[in-house]
Amino acid sequence: MSMLIILQKKNNGQAYKGLIALLLAGFALTDLMTCTSIASNLILVKFGLEVPLSGGLSTQGIAADSKTTVVEILQGLSGNCLLLIADTAIIWRAWALWAENRLVKWILLIILLADIGISITDSVAGTIAEISLKSSNASMTLGWLSVMLNLIANIVATILIAYQAWTHHQLTYAILCNKKTQVETILLVMVESGTIFGIVQVALLIFSVLDHHASILSPINKATSFIGALYLYGAALNPVVLVILIQTGNTYEHSFHFEDVPSLEISLVPNVN
Repeated sequence: MSMLIILQKKNNGQAYKGLIALLLAGFALTDLMTCTSIASNLILVKFGLEVPLSGGLSTQGIAADSKTTVVEILQGLSGNCLLLIADTAIIWRAWALWAENRLVKWILLIILLADIGISITDSVAGTIAEISLKSSNASMTLGWLSVMLNLIANIVATILIAYQAWTHHQLTYAILCNKKTQVETILLVMVESGTIFGIVQVALLIFSVLDHHASILSPINKATSFIGALYLYGAALNPVVLVILIQTGNTYEHSFHFEDVPSLEISLVPNVN
């Protein structure tokens, strides 16, 4: 749906093409991550339970783990790439709003580069751990650090967007008699989406720490797995939902007709030729 909305907009700018590439990459990575997750579970069931071995369930479990190495590596890589796309989209929003401030742009660039570096290192460590069939403390630490950097990127970008929203509100408050402009509504949607995603990130960090000492299939372990999946799919959906809301102008205030607001045009994709 988001691709249909984007393609209906006549724009040949570089930013427009970049947005299309970002959405297509996110769609492909989400499909890959989902397919590898399903394949991994099917392989575990087949070789862990259905194919009997002389050593019993423990031997079958080891055999099943060895069979899932490739798909789990692909699942981890696709998940990390998906998170990088989400972080890039979040940073880009703040970058576009602070395009005239070099200090802010440098801060955002440093955060994004650090995020990319840690994600690559985490992917390499995770791949080595999967191949060796051994859990690695370094891999777990890098995983936590990666989520922390994702959270920092989200917090910094959301605060910068919130500041611009507040500044815009202060400038238009007296003139428009407390009515929200379309620009302010879109900025608030960005802030709200960043806040919700940040709550999921914090929850994942907390449950990951608790899960470190929890047993397999315990309530904490199941909750951590659920929040981890919510985190990954939330990262995939966040840019898509914002594209749909902003390009259609269908925010919750417009949907429920709470108020008629003056429309100030704002474009998600700047004209960069």
